[in-house]
Amino acid sequence: MSIRFAQPVAMAVAMSVLLAACMTAEQKNRAAVDKFFKSTAGQYMSDGGSQLFIAPVRARMVTDEAIYVEHHAPNGAVTARIVDVALAKDGKKILQRALMFATEGQWRDLRENPELLTALLPKDVRPAGTCDIQPAEDGNSLSYSCSGSPPEHFKRK
Repeated sequence: MSIRFAQPVAMAVAMSVLLAACMTAEQKNRAAVDKFFKSTAGQYMSDGGSQLFIAPVRARMVTDEAIYVEHHAPNGAVTARIVDVALAKDGKKILQRALMFATEGQWRDLRENPELLTALLPKDVRPAGTCDIQPAEDGNSLSYSCSGSPPEHFKRK
């Protein structure tokens, strides 16, 4: 009887170990994305007078993990993007895919009401290249470049 009981128990233990390994990889991915969100969220100002606002958002119909980025240029131009965030397969780099709004004026006041993005549909956005948002290790600054713009350096407000 003990042999019959031992085989199912051994299989259950083996399956648990495999499942735990998968969960660990998923948890590591989640932890890396969460760390990126925490290190980039906030308001920033560049020496040249540009302002940047970054906030994690929920836009599940468009992407799993995203941030809302609002860039204010010194000349008054405002650019808003959703940035799809994912961990690269190598587990080291955060990939950032930019999405622009298909109808710019349709999505207003997102800074004050980011919950509006829960209603965002795939037809509401279009691809806009990639972004490169790199937080500094000090946690108080970052470099920002999106859709081919030259990199700018920002400090927290």
